[in-house]
Amino acid sequence: MKKTNELLLSTLLLACVALFTACSKTVIEEGDGGSTIGNGNSTLNVITRSGDNDAELSYPINLYVFNSSSECIAVQTLSTSEEDLSFQGLPAGTYSVYAIGGADDTRYTLPSQSEATPTSLISLQEGKTHEDLMAGHNTVVIGHDETNQLTLSLSRMVSMLKTIEVKMIPDDVSAVSISITPLREAVQLNGEAYGETGVFTLSLTEQSDGHTWKNTLSEYILPSVGNATITIKMTRNDGIRSYSYTCAEPLLANYKINIDATYTGSTFNMTGTMTGATWAGERTITFEFDEENVSGNEENNENENENNNDNENAVINGAAPEEGTAYQGCYVLSSTDQGDGSSLVTLMTPTQMSGLNYDANDQTSIRTAVETAINTIAVSGISGWRLPTREEMDVIRSIGAGNINVNISYLNGITPLSTNSACYFYTKDNGQISSYLLSNGNDFEPDDKTKLRAVTTLTFKED
Repeated sequence: MKKTNELLLSTLLLACVALFTACSKTVIEEGDGGSTIGNGNSTLNVITRSGDNDAELSYPINLYVFNSSSECIAVQTLSTSEEDLSFQGLPAGTYSVYAIGGADDTRYTLPSQSEATPTSLISLQEGKTHEDLMAGHNTVVIGHDETNQLTLSLSRMVSMLKTIEVKMIPDDVSAVSISITPLREAVQLNGEAYGETGVFTLSLTEQSDGHTWKNTLSEYILPSVGNATITIKMTRNDGIRSYSYTCAEPLLANYKINIDATYTGSTFNMTGTMTGATWAGERTITFEFDEENVSGNEENNENENENNNDNENAVINGAAPEEGTAYQGCYVLSSTDQGDGSSLVTLMTPTQMSGLNYDANDQTSIRTAVETAINTIAVSGISGWRLPTREEMDVIRSIGAGNINVNISYLNGITPLSTNSACYFYTKDNGQISSYLLSNGNDFEPDDKTKLRAVTTLTFKED
């Protein structure tokens, strides 16, 4: 009987050990910047840095680790730059690490470990405003009994509304606000923007002179979906008056935006500047508002892209050209009626380039090569040439390169698109340059076969 009891006790102990070992594979032990995961013998040390060497990282940084089965096996938060990050006890295998900087759980809704996927949304809580949001991810293969150091580069996902100032406001105005739409609604854990109906609205504060209204703090916004519309609203004795302007280019991440507006009787004159980190340069937007018309032009002072300068004809009097036709030797990719008597027309350069020389691992090198090439293929007399956005590449894919080329075959001097699994440069919402595969819309790292086709957007308005 004694031997039977001893055997039973031994069996129970072995079962408990096995159960504890199995459970330990999913347990995270927080503390001292390290997490112990499972019963492996490998270690992953993670170093985070900004994609722009001159920028500071946004804290806290939330890190999610996924195994090759897309299961989130660890979550950890870095609160300051003084903390180290280490994941220990990893079995040999392939791991994907995702980082979201500047998102704390008092402002954003963050996925838990059990529910996290690469496409989980990092969304604002109700009544909250964005912080300096950053994102980055990378994949690493770790061998048996190995210590691996992974460096994650984080890119800014937002623009900063630095200063907004509206001057010469009449005495009977009781409130002034600004809104920008449509914007992205959230950011996915993998750093991709999500949603198409986001709206930013800010009430301005009246200054001591009684005629100037300003923002009190800098604000952050997600990128626009296509060309953003900026609206100024004034509440007067006879009601609310709104003045809107649709930008000729999308609002991208990693820009500082300054808006300076002056109300002059029945006219609004507004100027704005966008200053980006190191490469983005400066963009000036000029608005003219009156009670019946909205017109304006946009001037870009990019560091290296001269064709974005002096956009003197952002609003063109006359009927808009139709999609699939030619305008001043350029292909009309799209022509959209805005419902206010104006149309937005996106043009595509008549020629394209490939074989650009750059370091594929260096965004600055890619951007320099691309901007130099855009200067080469840009059409004289038309300004604002740039890379397409993803939405514009989606338009090309939805129409079909073959259908576009049928139209081009009837037009003189325009080179057809490449259709045999061709990749084209485009600008992502976060400002990074990537490569778009026309056959299926997938995203790839640019290489020497990636082709370049530039676009620009003009506003037409009939008298």
